[in-house]
Amino acid sequence: VIPVDQSSKKWLDLVIEGKQPGAKDGPKWETFDGRVRQQIWQRTGLFEPGNTFIKDKLELTTGRIICIVDKTVWGLYETQMRTWATSVDLELEPIIAPGNEDEKSMENMLFLLDELKRVDPLRRAEPALAIGGGVLTDTAGFACALWRRGVPWARLPTTLLGMVDASVGIKVAVNYHRKNGVGHFYSPIHTFVDAAFLPTLERADVISACGEIMKAALVHDSSLFDLMETHGRRLVERNFVDDEIADEIIKRSVDTMLECIGPDLWEESLLRPMDFGHSFSRTLETDERFKLRHGEAVAIDCVMNSMIANVQGHLSDADAQRVLDVYAAIGLPCSIEGITAETYKRAARDITVHRDGILRAPLPGGIGHCVYTDSMPDGDIEKAFAKLEAFIDTHPETKWNLGWSFAAHEAS
Repeated sequence: VIPVDQSSKKWLDLVIEGKQPGAKDGPKWETFDGRVRQQIWQRTGLFEPGNTFIKDKLELTTGRIICIVDKTVWGLYETQMRTWATSVDLELEPIIAPGNEDEKSMENMLFLLDELKRVDPLRRAEPALAIGGGVLTDTAGFACALWRRGVPWARLPTTLLGMVDASVGIKVAVNYHRKNGVGHFYSPIHTFVDAAFLPTLERADVISACGEIMKAALVHDSSLFDLMETHGRRLVERNFVDDEIADEIIKRSVDTMLECIGPDLWEESLLRPMDFGHSFSRTLETDERFKLRHGEAVAIDCVMNSMIANVQGHLSDADAQRVLDVYAAIGLPCSIEGITAETYKRAARDITVHRDGILRAPLPGGIGHCVYTDSMPDGDIEKAFAKLEAFIDTHPETKWNLGWSFAAHEAS
């Protein structure tokens, strides 16, 4: 399989089903990895009775749909999903799996392999549909990549973070010895973005998604930053539901992912704007003390790297202050108890190994623009950390305590 390289952007103009991507009745977006053409659809109410959209797009002819569903989503929507399946003459074959951050594990993936053996999908005619947040879709996609050397799959992200971050790429993985330590590149055939799931999201999950939205805004789309600066607090309070600005923010976030990773789905290049927010977050997410949601770790990474960009002269004092002010307004974390400058120094060393021995850290070169640095001296980290701590001293709500973690929430 030959990946699509930077000179092969003609995929942006490819015709699907006789319609351009984004046109009426056609897919909103599309990716092509050299083997699978993924169609990304933005539709609302896919599980309303009588709606055959999913059945039609998956070309289901056996009378059965295999759904790998996050257990929280299943608890909220089981009745609706079963009613929908009956209304479109499908037998719903559910596989229920946990979807918490700490369940992105080899054990969970092996459980899904056992479940795939149980339901025994036909080799091509019964693609599995993964329904849940990014942890569930990543783990389910990896299981589908392994079962019988690959069975087709599709995904329906139910969280805001899954919609803005996990609806374009083709990476599937689980955590094993390190964040995403074992995985593959395995594209779904379809991704369905349905905002009907947003009303039942918990506030913490909405705020977590804002970390990924800010990532895209800070290094790629200044207008997205402007929208979050003006409307972010209000939209968080509304769960991004029933609002044209919310729809525009979701669209711009997906556009950013498509523009930045679409031409290089196989990550042949090690200079990737969307690696912003992932220089330190891998270390933060795998630290047993913090138990951060993915978007929370990305948010902390982004704000610390914005301060480093300020120290290194890439981001003005005024823009650095705008970033901090938006974090405070939205409710994003700037830090969590236990993080020190030494934490970031260690994380910088760890990610350098992951990036083939060179740091290659994306930084905001002004809001909405990306620059890269291979140098992050300890002195720069200390100065940036001091700037961040000074802001936190006047906005203590931006330094989270460990009781706000998803693990603490589960225990309660």
